[in-house]
Amino acid sequence: MRSLQLKAIQQLRLFESPIPDPGPGEVLIKVSHCALCRTDAKMLQQGQRDLVLPRILGHEICGTSVETGERFVVWPGQSCGVCPPCTRGWENLCSRMKIVGFHTDGGFAEYVKVSKSSLLKVPESLPDPLACLAEPLACTLNALEQGRVSKDQTILIYGGGPVGLMMAMAAKSLEATPFVVEQNPVKFQRSEKFRGALGIEGALDGYSFRSSTFDVVVNAAPSPGILPEGIHRLKDGGCLCLFSGLTGDTAYPASLLNEIHYRQLHLAGAYGCTRRQMEWALTVLNALPEAAACLIDGIIDLEEVPAALEAILAGNAMKFIAKL
Repeated sequence: MRSLQLKAIQQLRLFESPIPDPGPGEVLIKVSHCALCRTDAKMLQQGQRDLVLPRILGHEICGTSVETGERFVVWPGQSCGVCPPCTRGWENLCSRMKIVGFHTDGGFAEYVKVSKSSLLKVPESLPDPLACLAEPLACTLNALEQGRVSKDQTILIYGGGPVGLMMAMAAKSLEATPFVVEQNPVKFQRSEKFRGALGIEGALDGYSFRSSTFDVVVNAAPSPGILPEGIHRLKDGGCLCLFSGLTGDTAYPASLLNEIHYRQLHLAGAYGCTRRQMEWALTVLNALPEAAACLIDGIIDLEEVPAALEAILAGNAMKFIAKL
């Protein structure tokens, strides 16, 4: 089968690989589409904590069961099911987690083997390329859950890339009011159609909105300056959710921590997603397919993935979907 393997950092090559042989509890999936993620691009450039090389990348997968012909998306985690986080429904925090496209081979190949428990059926009316967006959308739903977002709340989202925009879509599905800040003028302009489709307000800075303070602030961008600015923009008792990892080793002053103390603010982290959240994401995508389609820059061949990953790293791309 055709596959795209990261042999070593900055060494991504097309290979002819054997079709995987599924073991007990595993299913062989014929990959239809696999979306490209900024994490894939970063793994190509510099590696990643959970990456085991060599590796076929790709974790935003839609395909069909070779055995039954049913369509599925793949929850990319393989959790143990018995540790405390797993038994509490937080399988994304499993200490023995194995991730498709990180620890095991992923979806930039014609076939992939995955745990049967990782499969979620795709709604009949949802096209495969849109179904690929379920995993990143589910991660944003996890962030909003950690921030305890509810109806009629205001949400300030730093970052107007594909994940920040999906987070805004997720907030709209919760009947909250999202506001998106994006500092890159090119990316901000490119998001106009998506924001218009859902009635989402956006700005090139955080101080152009009608609301001056917000119930929840989420960072969908890695700038360390978002943390103090976001805290200042919270209503008393509000919550800041750290969704994107911050870059650098910035030290924050005690006065910032004291603001959390005196204003009874909340800090939350969000990492990955659960199977339940992926099911929820499929429902959101099925309800808003036209808006979701605005996030897709193009459907590309496997041979075009390396160039698309470079475009993602350059910072102006939305979502590319590889068709296998």
